[in-house]
Amino acid sequence: MYDWQLELLDRMQRYKGRGVIQITGRQIGKSQTAAYQRMWQDIMEATTKVTDMKLSEGTVYGSRYYTVEPIGGNWLEMETWCVSTLGEGSRALWGGKAPEPARRWYANNRRFWFRDEADRTMFIMRWR
Repeated sequence: MYDWQLELLDRMQRYKGRGVIQITGRQIGKSQTAAYQRMWQDIMEATTKVTDMKLSEGTVYGSRYYTVEPIGGNWLEMETWCVSTLGEGSRALWGGKAPEPARRWYANNRRFWFRDEADRTMFIMRWR
């Protein structure tokens, strides 16, 4: 596992059962816990298939990026594929700022953000 994943697991286990979990220096209520649990299942369960992909667009440092949010699938395998196919990306979690501008791709907030629409299309074709 990556260091950030081990840290996330540690924080989720540390605050379990208290009504809130603390991930990024702020407390997050129970309403958001279900989304984080779903994401954690996507990260850890290798047998899950991608059942759907939500497509959208957004901006990172003012530049247009094409996003895809895979529903299901193995997050670690998808990240590994992105690194081996597109080069090193950047991982900014849960609303944090992307650490470097103009990267080819980012993983953030259950989505993959691609600078080029062709890269997003290649990702969709690989994981569909």
